[in-house]
Amino acid sequence: MRMCSIRRMRWRATGALIGLALGLGACGLKVSNTEYLLSQAGFRKVPADTPQRAEHLQTVAAHKLIRRQSGDGKRYYVYADPNYCQCMYVGSESAYATYKTLVQQQDEAMALQEEREHENFQGDK
Repeated sequence: MRMCSIRRMRWRATGALIGLALGLGACGLKVSNTEYLLSQAGFRKVPADTPQRAEHLQTVAAHKLIRRQSGDGKRYYVYADPNYCQCMYVGSESAYATYKTLVQQQDEAMALQEEREHENFQGDK
C-alpha cells in the first residue's frame, strides 16, 4: 500500500513539473524543440554571420517553416530564428518528411503520456 502512495506522489510531482515547465517557457520551449527536431531531421543550420545573411534573415518570416523553390525547380524548406540563434535552418524535401515524422512521433508520445497521467489521476480518486 505504501509503495502505491509513493508512486502516486511521484506521478503528481512529475505532472506538476511538466505543467510548470510548459507554463513558464512554452514559447521558448516550442522554438528550441522545433529547432532540435529540424536538426535531427537533417536540416542544416546556417548562421547569419555575414551582413548579407543577417539582412536576408530579416526578410524571412520568423519561426515558420516555409517551402521555397530553387532556380532549378527543387523544393526546399527554410525556418528562420532571428531572435534565439540568429540563424536559418535549411532542409530538403526528405529532411522535411523526416521532420514531419518526428513531430508526429513526439505528438503521439505526449498524448500517450497525458493518457497515462489521466489514468493515474483517476485511480487516485
